[in-house]
Amino acid sequence: MKDKNISAKSIYIAWVLALLATASVVLALTISRWFFIALVLFVIWYEIFTSKVLRCPNCNRAYSLIKLTYAINNPYQCNCGNRITIQK
Repeated sequence: MKDKNISAKSIYIAWVLALLATASVVLALTISRWFFIALVLFVIWYEIFTSKVLRCPNCNRAYSLIKLTYAINNPYQCNCGNRITIQK
């Protein structure tokens, strides 16, 4: 079995994009509807980023951000049988 890496920096970037999208929802519902434009942009950036970066390097299967965050400090194995390691 081969060890492949995903960087912790890319996981943190995905969390920032998710938090910015959440903040945009709150701002759009409380202050101005114009923040929905920012929400759409953040969600599109998040989807593009996660579809290209946060995948198993071996089988190209997508994983949730929560599972990959768990894998930063704990060993995690993909369904294809290979270990996913998070490079710090």
